[in-house]
Amino acid sequence: MSLIRTSVAVLAALLTACGGGSGGSSPTAPSTSPMGRGFVLQGDPESAQGATWTYTGSLDGVTFDLQGILLKPTGAGPFGAVIISHGAGGNAGALPRTLAIEMRRWGLVGIATNYTHSAAVPIGAPGTANDPGASEANILRAHAVREILRTLSYVDQGRIAAHGHSMGAFVTTALVAAYPNDFRVASHTAGGVRVPGIIAGPAPSETQARAIRTPYQLHHGDQDTVVPIAQDQRLDAVLQASGVAREFHVYPGVDHNDVATSPTVLTRIRTWYSAYQVP
Repeated sequence: MSLIRTSVAVLAALLTACGGGSGGSSPTAPSTSPMGRGFVLQGDPESAQGATWTYTGSLDGVTFDLQGILLKPTGAGPFGAVIISHGAGGNAGALPRTLAIEMRRWGLVGIATNYTHSAAVPIGAPGTANDPGASEANILRAHAVREILRTLSYVDQGRIAAHGHSMGAFVTTALVAAYPNDFRVASHTAGGVRVPGIIAGPAPSETQARAIRTPYQLHHGDQDTVVPIAQDQRLDAVLQASGVAREFHVYPGVDHNDVATSPTVLTRIRTWYSAYQVP
């Protein structure tokens, strides 16, 4: 098992001294959001399986039709939160719910939406099934989820993380690159960027990844035949060149799906988030 990392302790101390991530005048209070009345919650986010939600409306001139899940710890908070992004053929109610249940035990609000690469659910808007992974449509969807978090009084707006698996890892990378001031920390399993020679596809480009400033933890099984480990190796190199705090964990004998829910992976993600005071 290999590990490439930068110093977390020093950076965490700097974050503490500065009051956390950049952006936002009040990290604990909900800020003004243009989401309006289009966000509708069904159920209790403190229940065992959490609540579901829909959002239909317009944000920055883009029309949205989204569905998702929301889980929160018991109490008024404020809590840190994590946007969890699913892989191809999944949806918000599958792996993201499983991860949100676990992360709720850490003291985090977990929220997820369906992307264009989802299955067994309405695909929603914007985008179509021809826009998988780190497409503009999915970046906009994830950004809308971040705006939903701004409306929740129990969420500390200065303690927001992003996490994804596979196609959802591609979304996570592109999201924190596009909105670097919105997230304190990020992580993913089985992701990465397009390797040289691949000019298109669902993975983000190296050019996109160079905009990342968010501390980032990567996890990849060396037996992954779905997303080649070379893609995460390339992303790690980009983050290193940019001076971004990062950790890269490689898991011998672990395949594409098993890395997503590995207890070792989840323990390391929790430690990574805790170093930046997200839980």
